Amino acid sequence: MKNKLNREHKDSLFTFLLSQKKYALQVYNALNESNYDNPDDVEITTLENVVFINIKNDVSFVLENIFSLYEHQTTYNPNMPLRSLFYMSDSYERIIANRGANIYGSKLVKIPTPKCVVFYNGEDEYPDKMYLHLSDSFENQNVEGDVQIKVTMLNINYSHNKKLLDNCEVLRGYSLYNEKFREYNKSGTMTKTEAAHKAIDYCIEHNVLADFFEKRRNEVVGMILEYTAEKHKEYMAKLEERIEGLGQELTEKEQRIEGLGQELTEKEQRIEGLGQELTEKEHCIEGLSQELSEKDKLIAKLLEENAKLKEEK
Repeated sequence: MKNKLNREHKDSLFTFLLSQKKYALQVYNALNESNYDNPDDVEITTLENVVFINIKNDVSFVLENIFSLYEHQTTYNPNMPLRSLFYMSDSYERIIANRGANIYGSKLVKIPTPKCVVFYNGEDEYPDKMYLHLSDSFENQNVEGDVQIKVTMLNINYSHNKKLLDNCEVLRGYSLYNEKFREYNKSGTMTKTEAAHKAIDYCIEHNVLADFFEKRRNEVVGMILEYTAEKHKEYMAKLEERIEGLGQELTEKEQRIEGLGQELTEKEQRIEGLGQELTEKEHCIEGLSQELSEKDKLIAKLLEENAKLKEEK
């Protein structure tokens, strides 16, 4: 059995790094071959910015009308497209609410374009890049579904994606730190805390995220000590509960939308009925007007005949 690096240790460090706008911008530029230089342009939208027990997404932000959803995994997870669906649903709901947009109106509501990326840093061997699709989860593969989500999985172990790591200081530093931590931790000659300190020393000596590791050494090392097996169970229970809750919430929203559609149909039918009723009343008024006109002509004729009879007398 492999001596795997603590999942929460790595995930929390990843989240901790990329929750800082300057590092999120670095990763964005490296992935999109762009050169944005103002971290303040990054709008962090991470659902719960929790360092240790993160029950929602790792990192998400909006830049230039692109919604970037970044997740970190130390084990291959084919359900990332499904999880991304839940994350995006919550995130877009908040974005739309903040913008005050009306999704029930006749005007098209624009949303930031989604880009979903999973950064893999486990010990099992995977290629530099893989694509995961929501459609792989569909039970009936004989029918083309109407919803698709593509997640790009990038292997950021230090021996993979050399061009990406070379072009992104924070990913390179994160990858190198974990590579050295794993090496020292497996040596059997030091504790995890000692291995973490030595990995940090190595990065500082080689000028890899040196400023970050010098200032944040205690926090990075503390991330290892914060994790326990009980917290992991609690995390997994909360995650499953959250996924179940999101599924229920999605069902309720679909039912609500269906109910609003039915209500709208009924109102349209009512309006159509009122329109028909109004048309019938207009026809009735027109008929009465015509009848009144004929009576007026008859009365006028009678008055005229009466006047002639008086003259004859």
